[in-house]
Parts: sequence; C-alpha cells; structure tokens
Amino acid sequence: MDRDFLKLMLEKTNFPEAARQDLSARLEELSQKGLEEDLDGAVVFYYENHFDCALTEELLQSLSEQSGISHYTLWMLLLIEAAAPMEKVFAQKHIPRELFWETFADLRYKALECYENYGVWGTFVAFWYPIFYTQDILKLGRLEYENALYSREEPYEKNGFLLQKGDPVKHIHIPSSGEPFSQEARLASYKKAYEFFKEELQGRPLACLCHSWLLDPAIPGILPESSNIVSFQKDFDVISVEENTEFHDCWRVFGAASRGPLEQFPEDTSMRRAFKKYLLSGGKTSEGLGVLLFDGEKIIR
Repeated sequence: MDRDFLKLMLEKTNFPEAARQDLSARLEELSQKGLEEDLDGAVVFYYENHFDCALTEELLQSLSEQSGISHYTLWMLLLIEAAAPMEKVFAQKHIPRELFWETFADLRYKALECYENYGVWGTFVAFWYPIFYTQDILKLGRLEYENALYSREEPYEKNGFLLQKGDPVKHIHIPSSGEPFSQEARLASYKKAYEFFKEELQGRPLACLCHSWLLDPAIPGILPESSNIVSFQKDFDVISVEENTEFHDCWRVFGAASRGPLEQFPEDTSMRRAFKKYLLSGGKTSEGLGVLLFDGEKIIR
C-alpha cells in the first residue's frame, strides 16, 4: 500500500488523529504478519470484479481471520488504497482536485459512524462505495449527487416539466458530515450542482430524487417546525412512501444504543428525545421518495 497516499488521504479528508494512528498501525500490523500483499491483492480483485462487494468481502473476511484485524478496518484500508487511481481519473475529466477530496471525505464520515457503532475505525457499509469508483457521485457543497435514471412507471410533471422513466436524474444523498444543514446551505449546494451539471442539463432544470427516512411524512409530527429536517422535506414533492416494519435507520439517530432495548435509548439531544418518545408511543417510521426541481436560482414549487 502506498503509505504516502494513505497519509495524504487521511490529512486531506480530515480523519481524526486517533483514526489516522489506528489505520496506520493496522497497516503496519499487516506488514509485520506478511499479509500486506494480500490486502493489495484484494484491491486489484475489487477493481477486476467491477467493485463487487460480496466477492471482495469473502477475501477480507479471510484476511481478518488471519490477521485478527476487523474486516471493517480492512475495508477502510482497501477503499483508501483503491482511491489512489481515482485522483488521476478526476484530473483527466477536468474535475477540480478539491472535489476529489470533498467527495472521498465520505470515507471519514463512515469511519466515524463505524467507530460510534462498533468501536473500530473502518466501515460497515462497504456496499455503498462502488459508485465512488465508477465516478457516479460527487459531493457539491453540503450534499452528494449520484448519476441515476428515473425508474418509476408513473411520469412526474410539474410546471410544464415532464420526468419519464429512463430520464437522467441525480439522486441526492445527505452525508453525516456534521456540516450545517440549513436551508441556506442546501440552496448553496443546489446552485453548485446546477452550475456543475449545467452543460449536460442543456437548459433543463436540475431534477433530483431523494429516497430517505428524512422524508418520512411522520417527521413534522415528531420534530419541531424549526428543524432543518422538517425544512428539508419542504424542498421536495414526496411522491411515494414505504412503511417500515422496523426503524432501519435507527442507528443514524441513536448510534450503538439502537441495538439495545428501546427503553434505554439515550435522550442526550432534542432529536433523540423526540424520536424515543415517538417510538415508545408505538409510532411507525417510513421512507419517502421525493422529487426536487431546481432552475439554477430557486426550487420550482
């Protein structure tokens, strides 16, 4: 593994010092056990198999058993090493270098989530990352935008704009970056995305989809009107809702405590208190699918 690139990635994406030290130590541990080449081989395998996470997971599970290092940590080391060629790919596509670092800072967000939930620096959502290596996602301001196609049979029409099955759209993702999630921050992101994709839009509005628990129609009854999540919902037309049998994204709110009894969920933030009260009362959660149209200056209402 290129240690210089590892150091640069950890610095440029602002990994916590504890994470930097741990990941460097785990790599050295692999080296001392004669297993570093196995990790390098897994990176090659990841590319050759078109970023197939299930197949790569088998390799990393085996390497984890041999080394005693969490496969979550091994995934993080692999994803960082696999990012090295992507810096050149971004440059070849004339994508500003800062967007490479901003996009791959997602690794830090997932490392922090992994540490909070499992106590190790790594990632437990490796399945999320292939789109980073196929250059199908970019972080532009507060939000991430993924290349996608509108897949619903039912067309979406608004103010003379028609979205039909197969039309290109951007999927919006909300990384747990800790950055402001205010209306101002979101509008700045939409404007940045419109400018970046302006050539491919050819005068059309920027059409975005978001499928998320943050678009659960129950949320305005759980959180106060002043909540940025409630405000975020108003950016979208929610066109479908899927009810959950369980709160799959509970860990996003309660961290590792989400694996324990509901009665013991922490109440150290207003959001946690509100969700715990709602869940204790028997409240159910859903995931909403929303559409957002942006004309370069404003959301098309």
